[in-house]
Amino acid sequence: MSLYDAFISYSHAKDKPIAAALQRAVQTLGKPWYQRRALRVFRDDTSLSATPHLWPTIEQALGQSRFLILLASPEATASQWVNKEVAYWLEHKSADTLLIAVTDGTLLWDNALNDFVPDERTPLPPALKGRFAAEPKWVDLAAYREGADKRDARFTELAADFAAAIRGMPKEDLLSQEVKQQRKALRLAWSAATFLLLLAVAAAGATVVAYWQQQRALRSEQQAIVERDKATRNFKLAHGTADSLVFNIAQGLRDQQGMRAESVRKILDAAKATFEQLATAAPDNLDIQRSREAMLTEFGSTYLTMGDLQSARQAFEAGLATAERLARIDPANTLWQLDLSISYESIGDVQLAAGQRAEALASYRKCLAIRRALVDSDKSNTLWQLDLAIVDQKIGDALMGAGQRAEALASYRTGLAIVQRLADNEPGNARWQRELATFYDRIGNALVTSGQREEALAAYQKSLAIREALAGVDKGNTLWQRDLAVSYNKIGDVLVAAGRRVEALAEYQKALAIGQALADADRGNTVWQRDLTVSYSEIGDVLVMAASARRRWRPIGKASPFGRGLPTATRVMRNGNTICRSPTIGSAMCW
Repeated sequence: MSLYDAFISYSHAKDKPIAAALQRAVQTLGKPWYQRRALRVFRDDTSLSATPHLWPTIEQALGQSRFLILLASPEATASQWVNKEVAYWLEHKSADTLLIAVTDGTLLWDNALNDFVPDERTPLPPALKGRFAAEPKWVDLAAYREGADKRDARFTELAADFAAAIRGMPKEDLLSQEVKQQRKALRLAWSAATFLLLLAVAAAGATVVAYWQQQRALRSEQQAIVERDKATRNFKLAHGTADSLVFNIAQGLRDQQGMRAESVRKILDAAKATFEQLATAAPDNLDIQRSREAMLTEFGSTYLTMGDLQSARQAFEAGLATAERLARIDPANTLWQLDLSISYESIGDVQLAAGQRAEALASYRKCLAIRRALVDSDKSNTLWQLDLAIVDQKIGDALMGAGQRAEALASYRTGLAIVQRLADNEPGNARWQRELATFYDRIGNALVTSGQREEALAAYQKSLAIREALAGVDKGNTLWQRDLAVSYNKIGDVLVAAGRRVEALAEYQKALAIGQALADADRGNTVWQRDLTVSYSEIGDVLVMAASARRRWRPIGKASPFGRGLPTATRVMRNGNTICRSPTIGSAMCW
C-alpha cells in the first residue's frame, strides 16, 4: 500500500515557492471540511526529517508514492537530484504516472521524433529523453513560479489537473466538489448544530475579550507588545474558528433531510448572532467584514432552498450592502468585485423565484456588467468567463418567463458563444461540454415555444450528441446518464408535436432504459423514481395516440339527425375526437 499519493520533484534553486503552493493545493482540493487533506504529497522540505542517509530515504519515499509530479525548468534539467529521482521512477514505475508542470522553459513535441524537440530551452532532465510513448499533457505554471495565492481561481483550476489525475476522477467533478464539498458532506442533527454553536459563541466571546485586551495593552511598552501579540493571535484563531463553524452550519443544513424549516431558521439565526459579535468587535477588519458578507450569502442560499423567500432576500440584501462597501473601498480588488456580482446574482435569483421578473432582470444585468469588466481585465480566467455565460443564461430564463422569447434567445446565444470558445480551446474538458449542452437545451426550449420545431430539434440534437459522448466516457456517472435521458425526452416531445410518433416512441424508450437502470440502482432516490414515472407516462401517451389514429374513420351510425339537407343514409364516422359525416365517398364534413 502506498504511503504517499504523489512525490514532487523540483529544483530548490528557483521552484520552492511554486512547489509549496502546488503541494498545498493538490492536498486540499475537494477535501471534506473535517479532514486535514484529501491527498498526501511528499515534498522534501515538509516530509523529510534530518537523516544521514539522504538518497536511501528519498528512494524509499519514491517507492511508496503512486505519482511523480515533475516541476520542469532549466534548473531542474541541470539538477542531478531531479534527474536521479526521475530515473528511479522510470526504472521502477511507469511513465504514465509521471505528471509534468512547466515552471520555465519551452516544451515542443516533434511527431517525427516522437519526442520533445531537443533544445537548450527544453526543461526536461536527461533521464526523460525518448521515454514517452506518445505526447504527454503538461501544465504551464510559469506564471506562478514565485508562488500562488490559494484564492487564485486560475491556479486552483491548474492544480486540479494534477489532483484529478491522482484521484482518478474528472477535473470538473473535482472542481465542483471543491465548491460544494461542505454543503454535501456535512449532515447536521440538532445536537451537533448546538455543539458547534456553543464553540462558535465561545470563540466569539474570546475574540471580544482579546480585542479589548489589545486596546488596554498600554501599561508598559514590553507588556503592551506581549499583550498585543497574544490578542492578535487569539483574534485570528477566533476568526478562523467562527468562520469555519458558521459556514459548516449554513452549508450542512442546506441539504439536511427531515429538519423542520423553523428549526433550521433558529440555528441560522443563532449562528448569525455569533458572527455579528465578531464583526462588531472589529468593525475595521475588512477580512472579517468580507467573511460576514459571504456568510449572509450562504444563509440566503439556504433560506432560498427552504422556500423562505423573505428571509433569503433579507440575507442577500444585507450581504449586498457589505459587498458594495468593500467594492467602493478598493474598486481594483477583483475578488471583491466578484463578491459583488454574486450578491446581485443571488438577489436576482430570489426575485425571479418570487415572480418579480423585471426586478430580477435589473439585478442580473448589474451582475453582468461587473462580470464583463472582470473578463475584460483577465481574458485567460476561464472560470470568470463561465460565470459571465451563466448570468447570460439566467437573463435568458427571466426573459423567457416574461414572454420575451426573441430577447431570451439572443441572451442564450451570447452565453453559448462564450462556452463554445471555452470548449474549442479545451475539447477534453467535460465541464465545458456539459455547459455547452445546457445552452443548446435552453435555445431549444426557446425555439419550441416560438413554434420553430425543426430549429429546436436541431438544437436538442446538438445537446444530445454532447451528452452521448460524455455518458460514453464514464458510464458510471449518474449525472451524465440522467442528462442523456433528459435529451432523449426533449427530442421525443418535439417529434410528438410534429406528428412523428414512431420516432418519438424510440426516443422515449431510450430515456426509459436509462431511467430504469438509475431507479433500480437506488430505489430510495425519489428524483430517479419520478423520472421513471414520467417516461412511462410519455410512452403511454404516444401509444394511446397511435391507437386512436388506427381507429380513425370508424362507422358509428347514420347521420340523419346531424344536419339539414343531407340524406338519411349519410354515414357518421369518428376520426380521433372529431365527428364527421360523409354523404359520398371522398367527401366529408367534420366538427
